Amino acid sequence: MFRRSVTILVAAAALALAPAAAFGYGADDYSNKGTVSDTTPDIGQQFTVTAAGPSNTNVTLTITSAGSIPVSTITKATSATGAVSFAVTLNAAGTYTLVLTDTATGAVLSSQVVTVEAAAAAAAPGLASTGSNFALFGLTAGALIVLGTGAIVVARRRQGHSA
Repeated sequence: MFRRSVTILVAAAALALAPAAAFGYGADDYSNKGTVSDTTPDIGQQFTVTAAGPSNTNVTLTITSAGSIPVSTITKATSATGAVSFAVTLNAAGTYTLVLTDTATGAVLSSQVVTVEAAAAAAAPGLASTGSNFALFGLTAGALIVLGTGAIVVARRRQGHSA
């Protein structure tokens, strides 16, 4: 009974990971193909983050502050040539990591570090941070897999007792 449950769990994990392996096969290397127009902007100063990636695909820019605290997540589609550009404004002093990922494959296209100086604190406020946190979707998917596996195990045990 236990072996059967483990086999089902392994098969489910293999099926869940199979599309990721298929997307990665034969992919071009787009790693570290990004730039930042200003690595030391002032508070409220807009700067541009650009990258090259696969054409006509979604790219996600994730901005995190020191200690891996997510600040913002923005998704945009690349052009037919694979270029993508994000206009970013940071409203607090600190060191930020800007990571661009291909949403289809999860491949990191670029990782940049930007330091916003505290001396410019009197600058006018910029745009509000917007976006969403994709970690919630991953946690939800994981929880559903665990619940589904548990339901299968309980159903198999009940079936075994009734026979």
